[in-house]
Amino acid sequence: MMDGLMSASVLKHTKTGRALFWSSALSEPLFTLYGLVAIILYKDLGASAWQIALMTMLKPLITILSFYWSAGLGRSGKIKSNVLWAGFLMRAPFLLCPFFDSVWFVIGAAVNYMFFHRAVIPGWMEIIKRNMDAGKRGKLFSLSSAFGYAEGVVLSLGMGCVLDHDPGLWKILFFGASLVGMGVLAIQARIPVEEKAWEGERLKWRELVARPWKDSYRLIRTRPDFARYQWGFMVCGFGIMLIQPALPIFAVDDLGVSHTMAAGGISIAKGLGFALSSPVWAKWIERVNVLKLASWVFLSVALFPVLMACSTWWIGWFYLAYFWYGVGQGGSHLVWHMSGPIFAGKEESSRFTGVGLMMGGLRGAVAPPLGGWLAVVLGPIEVLVLGGALCFYSGARLLKSRFAKKDEIAQKI
Repeated sequence: MMDGLMSASVLKHTKTGRALFWSSALSEPLFTLYGLVAIILYKDLGASAWQIALMTMLKPLITILSFYWSAGLGRSGKIKSNVLWAGFLMRAPFLLCPFFDSVWFVIGAAVNYMFFHRAVIPGWMEIIKRNMDAGKRGKLFSLSSAFGYAEGVVLSLGMGCVLDHDPGLWKILFFGASLVGMGVLAIQARIPVEEKAWEGERLKWRELVARPWKDSYRLIRTRPDFARYQWGFMVCGFGIMLIQPALPIFAVDDLGVSHTMAAGGISIAKGLGFALSSPVWAKWIERVNVLKLASWVFLSVALFPVLMACSTWWIGWFYLAYFWYGVGQGGSHLVWHMSGPIFAGKEESSRFTGVGLMMGGLRGAVAPPLGGWLAVVLGPIEVLVLGGALCFYSGARLLKSRFAKKDEIAQKI
């Protein structure tokens, strides 16, 4: 009997681990193209700074609604179907790219992508938490992400060259990348997941709307360590979102970058930084307090806008900036995704991950439009410096937190 349980556990772990790597590999083509959307809009489709700022604002703001997609997963008993439907709807609009040549269609497809890209995370992380050992899931998740980013390095160079040769081919690239990404659904559908049907009462629509917010507020009030972590991410994330509308304007108008140069910085340099640093971050997440690790991540990210501002003197700083941003993002990606399972312990992790989605949506409602306005009034370089200052403040403040200084955080892994 015991051998049977062990073999079932090993089977779950193995299939989920394989699914992690295949999901990263098949999702990366579309994710790489998604990173070039702002450049494609501004350079090829003639989008205005206001339209780019709107898209940048809507992408994180829409995560508030994605918060509802994942709310109550532990009670619904439909975690796998939640993940599969989100994966399908995330990619479907890009299959229609060959039939449209519109700024607003691309903005809509990009915002839809971000909605379901975020919506799928709580369910996907809960599957990983249930099927994989606590001591290994962080390492495997980080390595699979690094594998995907390394793939993105190669893809981005090829895509940048293709777009420089014929900008109109962005439609075909998006179609093909979406089609490849659909293969993820077949892999995830084979993962064994034990789900329990919820037999509780049906909630009224008002309660459905209010309950996730109440649960999140209650969770933050009762877990001061988790609250400190979320507020740290809030300030640092605000700084990064603040500079997003200024980046394509700065890159095109001040630096005069081409598609190939943009791919070299945004995907290649950042991808290399992510891939090379991920194994290091994966080791540290098993050894240090998650709050202390998060503070190191924020301090690393703070250097990105400063290095980017230096690229006005030498274009090499442009690539170095994105490489270092990849280093910081490697830690941010791991800490953000693993924080839910880490803080949750034996509880339902989707509640903790959902709070992160909600906080991201709230800062997305303010930071991008403010950054776009400041880029016009002050200039993109000034916005970069301001964003870096917020990230540095967040990292320094969290590093001094009494929770980050404790050897044992108030959580059960």
